[in-house]
Amino acid sequence: MESDEQLDRIPETLVAADLSGMRCENDRCLALAGVVGEGASCTIYELRPMVCRECQPGDPECDLARRTHGMDPLTPAEIAGAPG
Repeated sequence: MESDEQLDRIPETLVAADLSGMRCENDRCLALAGVVGEGASCTIYELRPMVCRECQPGDPECDLARRTHGMDPLTPAEIAGAPG
């Protein structure tokens, strides 16, 4: 788990009002830039919280996020080629 000091480095505008996690709009984290499914990246990658760090290509959380955005789960070949 990250320390309070680590969490305090995340810009306040990206943190949920109730401090429960990252601020989202329409199932999309506000720290995400780009177009989901075409090319997206985290704007605070080095500061991202542990829940984001633990999500790995092809794991259940990844599959859920992909389904939320109308995408199929990654194939084993896609997972093998995914950056780590």
